[in-house]
Amino acid sequence: MDFNNIYFKDQYLNIENSFMLEKIDITSFDDIIISHEFPTRKYKLYMFFTQPVKYEPRKGFINKLICAIFNHNNNPKEIKRSYYDTSVEKLLPMIKQCLPEANIPDLRNSVFWGTEDEKNGFQRTLHIYSRDKLSLTDVFKKHNMMRK
Repeated sequence: MDFNNIYFKDQYLNIENSFMLEKIDITSFDDIIISHEFPTRKYKLYMFFTQPVKYEPRKGFINKLICAIFNHNNNPKEIKRSYYDTSVEKLLPMIKQCLPEANIPDLRNSVFWGTEDEKNGFQRTLHIYSRDKLSLTDVFKKHNMMRK
């Protein structure tokens, strides 16, 4: 689900799409991982937070219903979503403003991305940020995306 607008307001990174507004406290970023969904122009972003994401519906009954489903079915402290390259190109600089120490990758070389740590290799996947300075393998384990 791509977004229509992204901006900062107060201490929140706001991501608007057709149905709702997602408000992310900029001090709550915990871990961020990006992977290229080859051969498409899509990227999968895994963002984990220490504070829950706030979802606010746009006007209309259907939007309120979709927002309620998101609030009920999703883990409020994570966003795992695919975005097209045009949206990711807007989102990554905003993340860099929130987290100056974040390692923002070059999207043009995403076919060649790869991370190797410990005994694991991850193709087309990069670790953008970790509050605790964990390796990619440890981040996957921490968020139950990989067996321990």
